[in-house]
Amino acid sequence: MNNFYEYKFQPTIKDYKKFLISKGQLIGKYGFKPLFMPDFLFDFQKSLVEWAIEKGKSALFADTGLGKTPMQLVWAQNVVQKTNKPVLIIMPLGVSAQTLREAEKFGIDAIRSRDGTFKGNKIIVTNYERLHYFDPELFAGVVCDESSAIKNLAGKRQKIVIDFMRTRQYRLLCTATAAPNDYVELGTSAEALGELGKMDMLSMFFKSDDNTLHPGTVRYNPIWMGAKWRFKAHSEDPFWKWVS
Repeated sequence: MNNFYEYKFQPTIKDYKKFLISKGQLIGKYGFKPLFMPDFLFDFQKSLVEWAIEKGKSALFADTGLGKTPMQLVWAQNVVQKTNKPVLIIMPLGVSAQTLREAEKFGIDAIRSRDGTFKGNKIIVTNYERLHYFDPELFAGVVCDESSAIKNLAGKRQKIVIDFMRTRQYRLLCTATAAPNDYVELGTSAEALGELGKMDMLSMFFKSDDNTLHPGTVRYNPIWMGAKWRFKAHSEDPFWKWVS
């Protein structure tokens, strides 16, 4: 009788770590080897772009001045060459002129479209407010420049951007301020990339806490989290591995 109640498998700490790794979404490459890697990129930029191309759906959270514009242009050109289909770069209105100047400077074929019309397989530039004019099925990939702006869009506009990205095989987010107010905002990026929905991200790594947070609950001042969300016990390190 005692054997009947014995567990046939007793999980170990090693087994549990394997389980956590399998739930962490740390593995997954949906892209391809780079086809175009120009000399005008610095070595660190080449490394970032190569990683982003091989990842397929990725984010370049690079600080101001590190050259996100040439990196995203090279990423987009690789997708154009791989698929023989155009790539759409979406950005705030004030950034588009600079992007087109950079494309011309580096010899990359890019044009602006405000109404969804264009000719040829090339890089198309538009702003977030004009995205509803574009058919996602025409594009192999999409780039969101200054992607932290997505969270500030009105609900309907934000849904248009995320729904557009969800349908594309190749996706890239570029911003220097990935979470300008609190880390919970990274959920918008995760949702756009198809990694985790925002609420899924919150339920996996955070817990709702309507009480005042105490400094001892996390390793730093928790004010950035406000009074609603905080890390679950032992989830801080897995969260940053997942973000990375």
